[in-house]
Amino acid sequence: MYNREDIQEFLRTRVARPASAGVVIYNDKKEALVLKANYKPYWSFPGGWIEDNQTPIQAAVRELSEETGILIVPQRLKFLYIINRVSNIMQSYQFIFEYSGMIDDFTSIKLQPEEIDDYKFVSREEVLINLNNYGGAVQIWAKGENIGYFEQTVEC
Repeated sequence: MYNREDIQEFLRTRVARPASAGVVIYNDKKEALVLKANYKPYWSFPGGWIEDNQTPIQAAVRELSEETGILIVPQRLKFLYIINRVSNIMQSYQFIFEYSGMIDDFTSIKLQPEEIDDYKFVSREEVLINLNNYGGAVQIWAKGENIGYFEQTVEC
C-alpha cells in the first residue's frame, strides 16, 4: 500500500510536460479560422498554453477570446485529437477541440495586437495545397485524420 508521501515522491520523478489547447471554429462555408502569430512561421488554429488550474477546454475558450475576441460556450466544444509534440527544446501535448457553432458574417474578429498579425478562413483543400504554411494541428485537420492521438516532430 502506498501512502501519500510515497506517491508524492514518485510524482517528483516524473517528467512534467506543458500542454496547450486550440479550437477549430468554422464559418458558414465550413472553412476553419486560422491565425498568423507574429512569433510563428506558419498559420495555426486559435489557441495557446494551458495555465495553472485550467482544464484544456478552459484554456481553449480563454485563448480564442484573447486572440480573436470571439466568445463561445464551452459546452459546445467537442474533443477532436491530441498531439504529442516533440522538439529538441521540449515535449508537450496539444489538445484540439471543435466548436459546434460557426462564425457568421456578423461576428466581429478583434485580433490580439501583441501576438496575432492576421487571420483567414481556409478549406481543407487549400491547406493540402501547401502544408508547409500550416502548423501540425491544421495539417491533421486538413487530412481528415482528426480523431484520436498523433505524434509530431517539431523543428526548432
